[in-house]
Amino acid sequence: MADHVPKLVVLQASVDPDEESEFRVLVDNMFVKYITIDAGLYDCDDMCFGPSLISLLPPLPLGDWNQGYVSRNPETGKPHFSAVSNTQLPGITTTWHPTRVDHLELREERKLRSNVYEVTCPCFNSTVIAKFARFEWEVPQLEAETTAYEWIEGQQIGPAFLGHLTEDGRVIGFLMARIADCRHATPEDFPLCHSALSKLHELGIKHGDINKHNFLINDGKATLIDFDHASRAASHDELESELRELEDQLGDTSGRGGRVVESRLG
Repeated sequence: MADHVPKLVVLQASVDPDEESEFRVLVDNMFVKYITIDAGLYDCDDMCFGPSLISLLPPLPLGDWNQGYVSRNPETGKPHFSAVSNTQLPGITTTWHPTRVDHLELREERKLRSNVYEVTCPCFNSTVIAKFARFEWEVPQLEAETTAYEWIEGQQIGPAFLGHLTEDGRVIGFLMARIADCRHATPEDFPLCHSALSKLHELGIKHGDINKHNFLINDGKATLIDFDHASRAASHDELESELRELEDQLGDTSGRGGRVVESRLG
């Protein structure tokens, strides 16, 4: 019987031309492995295109592992897995919603940002939004945002929080309602955005990043998103200052907060 050749799909990538690059890889449609590649080992263009990277990777080591490191073999000069380990990866601990959905249940429809996707899954009748930590250093950001969604639950300030997203039992992100036919805010939407931000401030919460891309306009209403910098420790003066900044933020033309696509993985 021939040796099993695993099916590999690069799910997410963080490619750095000068430092280590990190990859989230699905094996045989079941297991996720996190692979770190030493700097200078492969060309950046190859690492940014999933099929090219897969063709260059050395054979996956056997055994039960979820983290691997690829470096140059000092004896042969070729890339090899110099270390693998089965590590308990960090996850989001603020799990306040009763619904949990495994990432393998999701079907990707469209990539919005590096860690934000439009998806479908059997739990919901329509397209929803998945936001998650691709790598462990993104967990604190998603932890903070998950907590903030608990603060605003039921207030109709942000999209409806639909549940926690899991991978191998640990919580890595969340699902939220998709705001259909929406657009980002413009200076003309100041009254709608002012109303939404004021409602957040009435709860004693500072948003922390009120760029125009964090206001979604639909059906005469502004919906706030991206609560990873939200804080309940802000003073009254800080809340007032954020409200005063709103008009300038809506008129900003720098592109800050806009969509960024890092690589072509398919």
